[in-house]
Amino acid sequence: MDTHSAIKLPFNLKIIPTFKDGIPFGVPFIAMFNPESFDIQEDVVWDKTVPEGKDSADPKFIRIDPRKFSIEFMLDGTGVNTNGVKIPVTAQVALFRAVTTTVKGNLHRSPYLLVQYGTFINTCTLQSSTVAYTMFDMFGLPIRAKIKASFIERIIPGLSDVLGMLSSPDLTHRLQVKDGDILPLLVYQTYNNQDYYLQVAKVNKLKNFRRLKPGTTLVCPPISKT
Repeated sequence: MDTHSAIKLPFNLKIIPTFKDGIPFGVPFIAMFNPESFDIQEDVVWDKTVPEGKDSADPKFIRIDPRKFSIEFMLDGTGVNTNGVKIPVTAQVALFRAVTTTVKGNLHRSPYLLVQYGTFINTCTLQSSTVAYTMFDMFGLPIRAKIKASFIERIIPGLSDVLGMLSSPDLTHRLQVKDGDILPLLVYQTYNNQDYYLQVAKVNKLKNFRRLKPGTTLVCPPISKT
């Protein structure tokens, strides 16, 4: 691996197997390349029951479901990022599966996980993963692939509070807009306060914050810089 890649490696995406209490064990999966996309989904559940004889009703809050997030990243077996050393894609996929989905005898289930990328740190479990092989050698063996993995957040008392501080409003966050997203709600989810949405609109030079374009990436700066 070249010097530049070696320097960046500690900051690359990491998926770490843990026990139920969040304590790491075993070998982590460290991505060779950082994610091409990173989506965070938050669902608020409402009771939308309309009383008999009424045309509509004021939805009643029920709960906030655990956050879900999806990561897409590339695996490469050509040696382009490892000084010509070719690490088989099949071996990289096997390590990913060993960390995320292989049932561990001491747990009697697939591992609990800790996912870390930049300032995003989350205790979670894998919900699903898809491996798309995109390039093959002359023998038909895969030499490049993309993994898209989806995770469900776990809340561990005490530990989750500490991790939340590391992903706090005092750090810069980047959010990808999904269809139906509105700026005040996205701002509330980031800062626990929707009052900053005008400042966030200004930072992102939004001409119409009421109509966000799906796929757009928004920057939510630290409160001190907002």
